[in-house]
Amino acid sequence: MILEVFLVTFIISYLGSIPPGVANVSVMQMGMKNHKRAAIFFSLSASLVEFLYAGLTVKFQIFLQSSTRLDNIFHIITGVALIAVGLLSMRSKSTTADVHGQEIAKGRDGFKKGIVLGFLNPMTIPFWLMVTAYIQNHQIIPLDGAAYWTYLAGISSGTFVLLMTVLWLGKKFTQISDNQLLVHKVPGILLIGLGVYTLVAWYF
Repeated sequence: MILEVFLVTFIISYLGSIPPGVANVSVMQMGMKNHKRAAIFFSLSASLVEFLYAGLTVKFQIFLQSSTRLDNIFHIITGVALIAVGLLSMRSKSTTADVHGQEIAKGRDGFKKGIVLGFLNPMTIPFWLMVTAYIQNHQIIPLDGAAYWTYLAGISSGTFVLLMTVLWLGKKFTQISDNQLLVHKVPGILLIGLGVYTLVAWYF
């Protein structure tokens, strides 16, 4: 079960980090400038911030589920939010050209930049709030005890491995992340489907 928790969150985190953002584009740029050591430190610190954000999000979601009334309200909010995010994703046309990374110094300065940019990415919170709510509502995996820490480890590991993939791909990442169908349309359709399913399951 612990392995299942890790794999589920790892895959979600990995796929959720593909769309062009400051973190993955910065890593791509560092790789192209041969600042690989800085890119690794940057990726590590960004993953640690993701761990922290996700940990707070899970605790908040567990608190919401402790009240039946709040749980019902949030169940509806989750379904609507998934549909809204799905629609926004399908309409989005963001590419790597839209994200302008800053010059990153070599070495451990990359770690500092990763911390700063990680904390400046508050969209991590609503994303994991929706994911956690969906997982809990449908009891896909447990989130208590050791599973809680495994869940967070899967999230941060998925982010780190994606950033390492970006570093390894270099310029090829641009082609992948600029593919509107792969990065925006398909995830959008999946999110809308999950949102509709969540609302239908709550109603019946």
